[in-house]
Amino acid sequence: AEKLDIQMHCHIHETAGEVEDGLKAHGIRPIARLDKLGLFSERMIAVHMVHLNEEEIALMAKKGVHLVHNPNSNLKLASGVMPLQRLEAAGVNTILGTDGAASNNRLDMFGEIRSAALLAKGISGDPTVASARTALEMATIRAAKAMGRADDLGSLEVGKLADVVAV
Repeated sequence: AEKLDIQMHCHIHETAGEVEDGLKAHGIRPIARLDKLGLFSERMIAVHMVHLNEEEIALMAKKGVHLVHNPNSNLKLASGVMPLQRLEAAGVNTILGTDGAASNNRLDMFGEIRSAALLAKGISGDPTVASARTALEMATIRAAKAMGRADDLGSLEVGKLADVVAV
């Protein structure tokens, strides 16, 4: 990824079982192992990230790792809920995805935007968490940043590429 100047994409800490298996096989949690291997940087786009502790959240903020929240997939598979409020408070770039068709029947980004905002409010008990603006930014400008394309994608600005959808 460094040699080719590209991003990495990896599903990490999606289930409690995955974390337990990592501990059994390697003696450390998967995030710690990936960091030890030098894979945690601003190039990493980590998907799911449901089962996190405070140390891992701080590590991701420090390393500039981008996290993809797939709320409907995680709900369908009963994997858990990504701790969006804690990640946001730490300054981690959180973005939205749908995961694959097998784990999300609709692949509907508008549904993901809505679900992300509602879940964060319900889990935290704070109605100000994940405002509509924040949820929309997760699907647009923050996603462009994660892909290294914030200079030419992700917002409606002169000189940027854009698709416009009226809702």
